Amino acid sequence: MEQGEEVLILYADVLVFLNFAMDFLCLCAAAKVASRRFVGWRVVLASLLGAVYSLGAAFLPEGWQILPHLLASALICLAAFPWQNGKAFCKTWFTFLMSCFCLGGLVSGAYYIGQQKVTAWGVLVTAVLGCLPLVLYGVHCRKKVYEKNMKIEIEFRGGSVKADLLVDSGNLVTEPFSALPVVILSSAVLPEPLNKPSPGNSPVPLRAIPIRTETGLGLLYGFIPDKITLCPPFEKKRQVEAVIGIDTDNSDFAGLDGLLPGALL
Repeated sequence: MEQGEEVLILYADVLVFLNFAMDFLCLCAAAKVASRRFVGWRVVLASLLGAVYSLGAAFLPEGWQILPHLLASALICLAAFPWQNGKAFCKTWFTFLMSCFCLGGLVSGAYYIGQQKVTAWGVLVTAVLGCLPLVLYGVHCRKKVYEKNMKIEIEFRGGSVKADLLVDSGNLVTEPFSALPVVILSSAVLPEPLNKPSPGNSPVPLRAIPIRTETGLGLLYGFIPDKITLCPPFEKKRQVEAVIGIDTDNSDFAGLDGLLPGALL
C-alpha cells in the first residue's frame, strides 16, 4: 500500500446490522404497498438472508453487482412472502426494489449532506422516517381499492382466533340448513386440526357449504362458532350470527384473512 492511498475499512457487525434493518423496513413497506400478508418470522429470515449477502456483496468487483443484487432481492422476496403466482411475485419484487431504491437514495443523501459523519443509528433513523411515506402510501392505496376491512373475533370449542377480513358485498353465500351468511376464512389463521378440516378429525361439527367458483360448483367445510364479535374501529364491539367457511385453497385475500359478507354490517 502506497502512502496517501485511500483504504476502505468495513465493520462487519455494522454492515450486517444496517442491511438487516434496511431489508426489514423495505419488506414491511413492500407488504403494505403490494397487499401481501406479513409473516413475522419469514420477514426476519429474509432480512437475515439479505444481511448475510451484504457481506459477500461488498467484495464483488465493480460492474458485476447488478445481476447478483437482482437475484438476491428475488430470493429475499421468495423467503419473505409465500408463493402465490408469477404475477403476485413480480409485483412484490418490483415494490421491494422500489422501496430499496427510495430508502437507499434517502440514506445516501443524508450521509453526504451530513458530510459523511452520520452514525449507524443516524442512518437507521433516516431509513425509518423515509419508510413512513411508503407505508402510508400503501395504506392509502388499499383504502382506495377496497371499501373497508373489519377485524373479528371468533370463539369455538377448543379455541379462538382473531382475523382481519375484507368486507365483500358480493359474498352472498349462505349455509343451506341454517340460512346463515357465511364468513369465508383462510385456513391459515385456524389452529390444527381445523386448518385441514376433515369430518373424522375436527373439534367442532362440520357442515358442507356449496359455493359457486370460476370453474363451477364447489364445497367448503364450515362450522357454527360459539360467538362471532365484530370489532369496528372507534365503535362498540357487537356480536353477529354466521357460519365460518374454511377456505383451504386461498391463504391470502388482498393481504387479509378472508371475506366478510356485507350483510353482517
